[in-house]
Amino acid sequence: RPVMPEKLRGHYILERVRFAYQGMQKALVIPSLAIQPGEKIGLIGPIGAGKSTLLRILTGMYRANEGRVLIDGLDIHQVSRQFLGERIGYLQQDHRLFSGTLRDNLLIGIPDPGDEVIRNIAEKTGLLAIIANHPKGLDLPIAEGGKGLSGGQRQLLAFTRLLLSKPDVWLLDEPTASMDSVTEQRCMTLLIEAIQPSDTVVLVTHKQHLLRMVNRLICIVNHQILLDGPRDEVIQKLAASANKQAPNSTVISEPQAKG
Repeated sequence: RPVMPEKLRGHYILERVRFAYQGMQKALVIPSLAIQPGEKIGLIGPIGAGKSTLLRILTGMYRANEGRVLIDGLDIHQVSRQFLGERIGYLQQDHRLFSGTLRDNLLIGIPDPGDEVIRNIAEKTGLLAIIANHPKGLDLPIAEGGKGLSGGQRQLLAFTRLLLSKPDVWLLDEPTASMDSVTEQRCMTLLIEAIQPSDTVVLVTHKQHLLRMVNRLICIVNHQILLDGPRDEVIQKLAASANKQAPNSTVISEPQAKG
């Protein structure tokens, strides 16, 4: 029977973890990693290095081929999936929507807080504009995969759902990648306000200005942890290394937001 804890502190311990996708030789290899409750961590590194894979392992969605992942002292795969879904807020880079209504997609896996709460959060994120412009409002039909909505609208819907869930652990994979600059600024302000000091945060980003949210940085290169330490210290080490290799290179790029 799956374990149902009373609460989630967000204390992770990874031991001798190795994960590879089927048919692929390269694997994410983490001999040891500890994340303390309330830590705010940034994950940086090249595309394809294994950052998103690590987030999925932390959600419990992916099971490591070797080693074990503990959360609050329990094997993550022995904890109720319903409990993890309610207490871990996972924002994917390309959020998949399901056939149904906008309301259905907002409330997948979380208790219904009521229309007034949904309206208030949607107004703050900007999703209300999409709802208000459709005669069916929250019952606006969504096609499988979110067809008919732009990447920015899908990400805004997922972001609104994240705030509605009020998680204890926030796993964020490029949370504003498809947003324009105005929407990004509004959503990041809301995110900073919503995250509590006791909440655990792991943020994947290539945008340097988002790193103000974190105080620890983990740099993953070639599917392994290259550096792990205080944010400013890791940035300085990466900058020094980059300057030695190419004086004009930059460590963290600032890609243009997509509309």
